[in-house]
Amino acid sequence: MKQLFIILGLILVTLIPVTSLQAQKKYPFLPNETLKLEAYYNWGPFWVHAGDVELTADTITYEGKKCVNLIASGYSLKKWNFIFTLEDHYHAIVDLNGFKPLYYEKKTMEGGYWIHNIYRFNWRKKRLSVFTESMRRPAKDTSYFLNRPLFDVLTAAYYLRTLNPHKFHQGDTIPIPLITDGEFVTYNIVYDGPGFLKRNKYKIPCAVYSANITNSTFFEKGNSLKVYVTDDDRQIVIYGEAKIVVGSIKIYQDSYQNMRPARMKDSE
Repeated sequence: MKQLFIILGLILVTLIPVTSLQAQKKYPFLPNETLKLEAYYNWGPFWVHAGDVELTADTITYEGKKCVNLIASGYSLKKWNFIFTLEDHYHAIVDLNGFKPLYYEKKTMEGGYWIHNIYRFNWRKKRLSVFTESMRRPAKDTSYFLNRPLFDVLTAAYYLRTLNPHKFHQGDTIPIPLITDGEFVTYNIVYDGPGFLKRNKYKIPCAVYSANITNSTFFEKGNSLKVYVTDDDRQIVIYGEAKIVVGSIKIYQDSYQNMRPARMKDSE
């Protein structure tokens, strides 16, 4: 279930209008950002701290040009490893011009079951190279014609933070094309409007989004996932919740490093 922690921190926030792919000069997570999230699992009447997620963003030179380097890692806490051991790693390299994915790798191990994926996006030649393997499936290389906007999970999550939620209307539904585990899927995301998240004595202004995940073996069908993103120039995911097949999970933004002071986003 550790992949659920990553999903809430990443897949859940892939709220990207695919018609808005334009070059951006500034990104709120560059340079040198680290975000940490804590994942909680509903164990009967109790909520237990079950795992941690760390997200980092920086720049890198890839194929001769400056790109964004994104890394996400998730772990179950050692005290729960006797029940279920989880360790996930995600890596994406993204073109600064238009924020298009160029390279993506996923390595996950959940309760002894492992998955390894590598995607290479060649937008000039319109080719997508996909390598997939897992404990149950042998290694396989596949090539696809890249003729439409497409995102990996990690790139999509960060692209959200370059957009202005005030340009959405409450109830807007946004279809998001993704490739995940070598399969093409579309998630329909709904903008629920502005809201507040109460943390201790503070009320944090947020943009609130939700989604119904129907093609998952992890999430309970017919129930929305919900995520809160800070309504400032950093667009940080600070809270997410979802019902899963067995119980519920929540994530909280724990701490951050090398962050610029927040500035409220303009409504224009």
